[in-house]
Amino acid sequence: MTEPSNRIVAAVAGDDAEALLQFAAQEAVRTTSALHLVHVMKMPPELPDSYDRAFKTARAFGRLILDRAARAADDLVGGAVPVTTELVEDSHGTVHDIVARSEDARLVVLQHRHLTGLRRLTSGSTTHGVASRAHAPVVSVPESWRPAHDPHRRITVAVQDPTRADDTLRTAFAMADVRQDRLRIVHAWWLASGYDSIVVDDDMREDWDKRFRAALAPQLEELQAQYPDVTVEVHVRHSPTDRALETEAAESDLLVLGRRHATLPIGSHLGPVTRFAVRSSEVPVLLVETARQSAEETPQRLEPLHVMY
Repeated sequence: MTEPSNRIVAAVAGDDAEALLQFAAQEAVRTTSALHLVHVMKMPPELPDSYDRAFKTARAFGRLILDRAARAADDLVGGAVPVTTELVEDSHGTVHDIVARSEDARLVVLQHRHLTGLRRLTSGSTTHGVASRAHAPVVSVPESWRPAHDPHRRITVAVQDPTRADDTLRTAFAMADVRQDRLRIVHAWWLASGYDSIVVDDDMREDWDKRFRAALAPQLEELQAQYPDVTVEVHVRHSPTDRALETEAAESDLLVLGRRHATLPIGSHLGPVTRFAVRSSEVPVLLVETARQSAEETPQRLEPLHVMY
């Protein structure tokens, strides 16, 4: 993989990119990163008589979108970092083109549209496609999001299995450090048998809490030594994961999640929890590739294995 450059790639899909530009500009200035705006040109679904005319029209429209986005981005960064643009004319597909540009990026930012019903079935999700394959962390910014006047100054990172959360935790610590935010590490568990309310008691909750903290301790000790200025708190919640994430997101400015293992043979690399968060979160969601492990590694995991997360 190409070594990451000091730039943030923001995929501009159309005129309505305010949330995307606000977040990307803030992060670019905060990290002194160049901001690179990319628009993938799309041909109209119904071509007129002349393909050449259609191509020129689509190219002109793409340049118009980029020019408007660049002017808005320039105003937001105030000259603190450079803003560049790229119009992808020879497209191999939006997801493919953005993923290709993630190879040398420190961060990829996309705006998530809340599509429903037939629109979602027919259009799919560029955010899901890019996030599941990108070579860099990906931020999904809800289209309704705007910077808060009174932010929580907290980042929440969700951890299911501490043995596979190295990259996720490290990214969350780095983000909290540069933003000077507090970091909350959340683990949610719920028995999938349907008898949770009968089986689980206070002793089991306490035992689960202790075992998760013990499993997390090695990574936490190392990262706290590396980022001594980050204030950390650990929450172990006995709750269905979707409910826990909704609660935590309401008290956070950024939600950090690990995606599924990138070497899964088929299907999306995003699990159901990640998909739920991207679909429903009202705050930006940062998606990080989980750390790879060799076949020889046999880490001790939290039991039972029928926990929903």
